Amino acid sequence: MRQFLLTCLFCLSALSLAANDKVFTVVLDPGHGGKDPGACGKSSYEKNIVLSVAQKVGKKLKDTYGNDIKVVYTRNSDVFIELERRARIANDAHADIFISIHTDAVDKSSVYGASTFTMGMSKESSNLEVAKRENSVMLLEDNFEERYAGFDPSSVESYIIFELMQDINMENSISLAKGIQDQLIGKKRHNRGVRQAPYWVLHRTSMPAVLVELGFISNPEEERYMKSSKGQEELSDCIYKAICRYKKSSDNKSSAVRNVQASVSETPTADKTPTHGISFQVQILVSKSILKDNDKQFKGLKDISYYTDNNLYKYTSGSFASEQEAIAHRKKIKGLFSDSFVVAIKDGKRISMEQARKEVLK
Repeated sequence: MRQFLLTCLFCLSALSLAANDKVFTVVLDPGHGGKDPGACGKSSYEKNIVLSVAQKVGKKLKDTYGNDIKVVYTRNSDVFIELERRARIANDAHADIFISIHTDAVDKSSVYGASTFTMGMSKESSNLEVAKRENSVMLLEDNFEERYAGFDPSSVESYIIFELMQDINMENSISLAKGIQDQLIGKKRHNRGVRQAPYWVLHRTSMPAVLVELGFISNPEEERYMKSSKGQEELSDCIYKAICRYKKSSDNKSSAVRNVQASVSETPTADKTPTHGISFQVQILVSKSILKDNDKQFKGLKDISYYTDNNLYKYTSGSFASEQEAIAHRKKIKGLFSDSFVVAIKDGKRISMEQARKEVLK
């Protein structure tokens, strides 16, 4: 368990930010495959349905965007791909989003509906059971005990780690999941909601990631729908449209960030050592550890400094001789850091704004 925890923490700390101008990359992950059929209906296998749906999604995206989008499949045929490798494919591609596609199954044939999951621990035991079933695929892999560092997909204790991990992509993952679920509802699919569950493949990807359960293959009506040409066309269209909307939103956000960055770059930075010994800066974030100059949390801003307080590193943008200049700078970066505020720094330490104003007027 300790080795598993260390491995997870290392992977989290190793996340990197891809270049802002790279082609938007989507990784489609059809669940199961090869020797692993996934959930079985009366006349179909999960692995075949989800592969067909994923391929249709990819084709729609390429037909719409051409070279402006890159579609990567974790598998594009009936082959078995390990869970660890699926996540590695997405991470190596520096993907913008990861979508794992599945069908659900339970003992009761009357249960039906579609759901979309993000990474997380849910209080609902049913969500954990679904995750256990999907994660149990690793038991089919050679040397799975070594590969997954002691993780046992059937043990509740192993899932404690997921409560300790902070998903830095959670907000965007939920946005993507909601977009997919809204599309599915629009096609009159019974809504089982956007939910959280500790899926290994979501836990190991370093980008916004979701897992879609298209419906219950154990339900005869839903099985007929999902294996039909009409059903697969509609289901793939739901995922495709959600990706298009997410991409458009992402493009708009990137454009807004570039505009703010350009505006900030035109603002002259005052001498960091003004005659009164006080600099006014705009505090943008707090970290428990030192961040690299190009850390993605800075959102591309330059001229970053920090001061320490109560064992925390408090990062600021800009350094100005007057409070008014700092206020003007804050207005320019407000679109990036809505909670930012002006602080006064003297000899590397923060002082009150009241004290700073008095000393500046001396």
